[in-house]
Amino acid sequence: MNIKIDKREIISLKGFELGWRFDKIHNSEILETEKKEIFPLSKDESRRLNKVIDFFEIESNRLGKYMETDWFSANAENNEKIEKFKLKLENYLKLFDEDLIISWERKVTLKTSKEIFLKYWTDFLYPSSDDVTIISENTNWILFYHHVEVANLWIKNNFNETKMEKTT
Repeated sequence: MNIKIDKREIISLKGFELGWRFDKIHNSEILETEKKEIFPLSKDESRRLNKVIDFFEIESNRLGKYMETDWFSANAENNEKIEKFKLKLENYLKLFDEDLIISWERKVTLKTSKEIFLKYWTDFLYPSSDDVTIISENTNWILFYHHVEVANLWIKNNFNETKMEKTT
């Protein structure tokens, strides 16, 4: 299953409820060119996409089709821990070359690249407040982030077989 967004439903970061996370006050490092790779979605489009995300949030819909990792630390306490989470996630996702959808709640969703997410993950995932579902556009993986700074990744079982068939 592929998740397609309606490009007409992309809104500006300034009009997005969490757009402040990517302004110069909160993230002085993000470049204007990188901001152009963050596509906030309207409330209506967010609600539509969350119908798909809701399906994958039900564990029984993933069982047998996805492999689950153990919960792992997503701590942003210091640079070492930030880098550790990034490297762990990069390792898990290295075979995937697809954009992702990030959903904080039914009406707050955006699309971005894997690279932008990994580079600025601490701006997307706030401890103590965020419970976030992140899903790849081709539904090859789903990441659940919990506000107590842990994450859990589910990867589609047949992804490696499919990837190998395409390369041979």
